[in-house]
Amino acid sequence: MINRASLSEMVVPYGDTAPVQAKKNAFDSGEYNIGNMANSLTLGCDCLGEIQYFDGHSVDSHGNPWTIENAICMHEEDDSILWKHFDFREGTAETRRSRKLVISFIATVANYEYAFYWHLFLDGSIEFLVKATGILSTAGQQPGAKSPYGQSLNNDGLYAPIHQHMFNVRMDFEVDGPNNAVYEVDMEYPEHNPTHTAFKAVDRLLETEQAAIRKTDGAKHRFWKIANHEKKNIVDEPVAYRLIPTNGIQLAAGDESYVSKRAQFARNNLWVTAYDRTERFAAGEYPNQATGADDGLHIWTQKDRNIVDQDLVVWYTFGMHHVVRLEDWPVMPRQNIGFMLEPHGFFNQNPTLNLPTETRTTN
Repeated sequence: MINRASLSEMVVPYGDTAPVQAKKNAFDSGEYNIGNMANSLTLGCDCLGEIQYFDGHSVDSHGNPWTIENAICMHEEDDSILWKHFDFREGTAETRRSRKLVISFIATVANYEYAFYWHLFLDGSIEFLVKATGILSTAGQQPGAKSPYGQSLNNDGLYAPIHQHMFNVRMDFEVDGPNNAVYEVDMEYPEHNPTHTAFKAVDRLLETEQAAIRKTDGAKHRFWKIANHEKKNIVDEPVAYRLIPTNGIQLAAGDESYVSKRAQFARNNLWVTAYDRTERFAAGEYPNQATGADDGLHIWTQKDRNIVDQDLVVWYTFGMHHVVRLEDWPVMPRQNIGFMLEPHGFFNQNPTLNLPTETRTTN
């Protein structure tokens, strides 16, 4: 379904006008090389259960190879019920429990920890989560003062500025084959609606790269569908997966800001490009000190290539708008952000009907 998926880019802009804060726009994936900051995971704390660990292999700044032991954790977890129905006529119930395969790693980037999780579910759904925790980046102010751009953490002059954590994931799709197309699906009200209760989902084919630069729209319950016109399901519709755009925020900084020029991928949520093996990172190949003038998604999509029935790459931008609270200090509780991929006509029926029942008795 997905040939390859990876964290393409990440940026953390701060919304404070103070001289030191206004400069902060760390590209944690590109500038800091977040993979090299992966933790060695510990059983019972970072991962729980029957675990398969994988070492991470990388190179230092001089090209010398080195290994991060237990950098990646893979295990299964119970995931509550998958489906259930109670037949009130017969007084019987059928229930199947869900399990998910969890593949994760955790990286410490200066003051923050980012835990990255791929969840693979029995019904074919895929979830990507980023769990942010760690220590806030703080600053000083006059004792007793209140900054409009942050949260005072005490009355002695300590505060934490408002900021964002913006992520972009690159997904090289192959939905039942290499040639795919992308539809934007919006909820619309029909013109003829005498009962004022009718609404329907309307598909709109995104035909070129420029047409596929899109934002989320909660009012229209928008999602995107990646389809294969060459493969049909039982009702003669193209098999597809849909991207559910949770946490689909955009960059809050103005377009003329330095961070916005460098991180133009974060101005929009969806980008779709024709596959090019050289186009790997949303902000360009070398984001460190880049200006955004000659590389990145906003440059590549100016070619406006055809993206109908092509080998496609889908880029999704999401994030956390971190309005700091007192409860985030001194160590921030985990905050989850991410998105879902769900089969949409990919199967002819619920693919988990044949899961075994689990009968448990207590004495």
